[in-house]
Amino acid sequence: MLEHAEPAPALSWLDGALARFAADNNELAPRTRALLDRIVAEPNRHARMINTLSLLEHMGSHKIMATQHTAAIDQATLKHVAEEAHHAFFMKRQAEKTAERALEYVAEDLLAPSSARMYFQRLEGATLRALGPRRSARAAYLYMSMIVEFRALWFYGLYEQALKRARHAMSLKRVLGEEQAHLGDMAERLGIGNDLDDAHASQLLSAERALYSRLLAALERA
Repeated sequence: MLEHAEPAPALSWLDGALARFAADNNELAPRTRALLDRIVAEPNRHARMINTLSLLEHMGSHKIMATQHTAAIDQATLKHVAEEAHHAFFMKRQAEKTAERALEYVAEDLLAPSSARMYFQRLEGATLRALGPRRSARAAYLYMSMIVEFRALWFYGLYEQALKRARHAMSLKRVLGEEQAHLGDMAERLGIGNDLDDAHASQLLSAERALYSRLLAALERA
């Protein structure tokens, strides 16, 4: 995280926001656990799901590179894009290890690929609309990243539990640690720039929850 004089307000807000996020997603948690348990038990589908997660991480790193390319780009942003790219690599490697073959980002190697791509694109659109025409590219990037990190931390936490229940060798411990750090960093940087607004965050978290619910349904059907 970036060092600054007063990190407490943003981080205190984040503690409350995480608690609200968990409560707001209570109804989706059992469905997600059941889906993950089924998928982890089926190597072919499991490999396709991991490859889909790799695709989403790759899309995230690409979005950062596409929008944060000015001369003022800082170390925190470069670290973020590097770690997201590494997550894409990690997931791809695990997917191919599970499938025992090379995989591509094509329909037959993914689960609900259209819905996964649509989730990301629609969330970006919702973010830009919520922030309005006077938004800065930096604020849009930080909000979009923060909202995605809420879901990533929640989903990967449930996924790690499913892997442990199945006594699977794959571990998400490093990924979870880095996603937790990213979430705190995004909230802190928004706070430093006086861009952290609870109303905007709540609106976007609600929009993301609806999008995740649609993606979850698509994954259940896949």
